[in-house]
Amino acid sequence: MYLRTVKASGGKGVQHEYVRLVESYRQGGKKIQRVVCNLGRKDLLAEHLDSLVRLLGGERAESGFVAEKVRAAGAFDFGPELVARHLWRELGLEEILDRLGGRGRGNGASFCERSFVLVANRLCAPSSEHGLARWLETDFVCDRDGRRWVPLWREDSERRRSRTPRVRVELRQLKQWYRTLDQLQARKERIERELYLRLRDLFSLKVDLVFYDLTSTYFEGHGPESLARHGHSRDGKPRNRQVLVGLVMVDGWPITHHVFQGNWRDSTTVAQVLGDIEKRFGLRRVVFVGDRGMVTAENIALLEKKGQGYVVGLNRRRRLDVYEYIERATGAWIDCPVGTTASEKSCPPKTQVQEVAPKEPGVRVFVVRSEERTSSSGAGEESGESVVTRGNFAIDSQMQLALNTSGTSFPGGATATAWNWDVPLGSVEGAAPDWTWKIPPGTSGAHSTGADVAGGEPGNSVVGQVGPAGTPRRAAMVGATS
Repeated sequence: MYLRTVKASGGKGVQHEYVRLVESYRQGGKKIQRVVCNLGRKDLLAEHLDSLVRLLGGERAESGFVAEKVRAAGAFDFGPELVARHLWRELGLEEILDRLGGRGRGNGASFCERSFVLVANRLCAPSSEHGLARWLETDFVCDRDGRRWVPLWREDSERRRSRTPRVRVELRQLKQWYRTLDQLQARKERIERELYLRLRDLFSLKVDLVFYDLTSTYFEGHGPESLARHGHSRDGKPRNRQVLVGLVMVDGWPITHHVFQGNWRDSTTVAQVLGDIEKRFGLRRVVFVGDRGMVTAENIALLEKKGQGYVVGLNRRRRLDVYEYIERATGAWIDCPVGTTASEKSCPPKTQVQEVAPKEPGVRVFVVRSEERTSSSGAGEESGESVVTRGNFAIDSQMQLALNTSGTSFPGGATATAWNWDVPLGSVEGAAPDWTWKIPPGTSGAHSTGADVAGGEPGNSVVGQVGPAGTPRRAAMVGATS
């Protein structure tokens, strides 16, 4: 056996030399070299190389202990890993994964220990499996027996000759992390259930409210064929394939997550999530909390059929009943507690709420006023198209507030001069009042009479768009009763 030094580039362009213990032997007439172990960085071992060489030559180690020669060979961050290990054990993850996993191939590291390295990396320095090697250079990450995990860098000469010159970590170590992720995915449902039972007992979780929300994350490449799709991108990347990630929380703790195809609508995921929390976690009577993207008649009917309560947001677009509820909010507003994100701002935005009378029994309706939503949405929140058709009126909030207001200005400068709207809002049978158009000079717009609307009669209904040239147009009604 002998020592070999190899050069490898670490993170941020830093190059290190590593010392390996290599065994050379003949097998079948061929000379074989095998790496017995990696001893570490050469600069840290420099003072001990002579002793290592003598030991490999069969010489006995020097006797005696000289305190003056003892010094720190290196300094590594160990505190974060120590805290992560404590939480790992207290939550029962070490016990759960030891029972569900087993020994690994190669270096024999268990499934539990490999999983801990990935989790600790996400807690301390979130990065890819490739970037994890740089973290192992600066932090002391070890298994429960104190054996340190070290990065395995490829030799620069070998890396440049390969088909993957940009990959600096040895492939066998990368595959080790990827294999661990596959094993975690295969055991996901059992891990989540057992962790939930542990959290429920440890923190006395109140499981009367279940919060569910979705986000999306995109791929720079093609992504997995079974999941990656083009869909509504929350990241502003409509050209990239994506997946949806749904998170279920109970009493402030996440208990499970789901990954859906990127082209699914939020509302189509609700039935699957409800079935999962009932079957896997035994949550049969809870209050489901979701945003307005999850509200459909089918989902509400499903919640009521299962006997679940629900708190959901309603989309105000094309929902005239929502505007009626807003108009009923004439009482005193109640200030809501400020959330964590809002409280960190220099001037925390207010959120206020008041309850209004419902239209149907067994349902409570609350109107919420948010300064943050008002300031962030601006005109874009109301820029959806509003269409007036014979017998069915769909009007946005700006139009609705102007119906009985003389002199109201519309986008593009159009003005309502003499409104006299006696027909109730909502689904109306019969013809609308007669209208004449008033489009000020300098605006671009299109208008039509009722003859252009399917089934309409001239002068009975109108639909059009009014707005300055070169800007997004809004459907609008302008004019006066004839």
